[in-house]
Amino acid sequence: MEPRVRELLSELYAIESKHTDMLNSPEAVALKMLSYRDRKTEHFVTFLVDNKNHFLSKKLISKGTVDQAPVFPREILRYALLKQASGLILSHNHPGGDPNPSVQDREMTARIKKAAILLGIRLLDHVIVSRTGHYSFQEHGLL
Repeated sequence: MEPRVRELLSELYAIESKHTDMLNSPEAVALKMLSYRDRKTEHFVTFLVDNKNHFLSKKLISKGTVDQAPVFPREILRYALLKQASGLILSHNHPGGDPNPSVQDREMTARIKKAAILLGIRLLDHVIVSRTGHYSFQEHGLL
């Protein structure tokens, strides 16, 4: 890796880690997902927040293949309950470059939302990131 590229990556990661502790926009989530944008396989991450959307915790839930990552709603919600979170934000990358959700992304998000409601946990957004941009379920009225 070229020294200048390495330097720029270090700066990006520093920005990501120093970013505000508020996760109140898709852009804030996308910034926290910078390190996943260019991965060659899908990675599914869950962010937990308190009742004022202050960042509590981040966990890599699953590493997958070039076009999918296995996700189990019970694992995500168990994590949220253990950390006493009142809200969660889902996020994953699309290695192919298109941040638009697949049918499977939509179905999985709907299942997690239903389960979260039963447990009194707010699903705030699902943000898909790629090297070309990001897609927010909340901004597109899918939550």
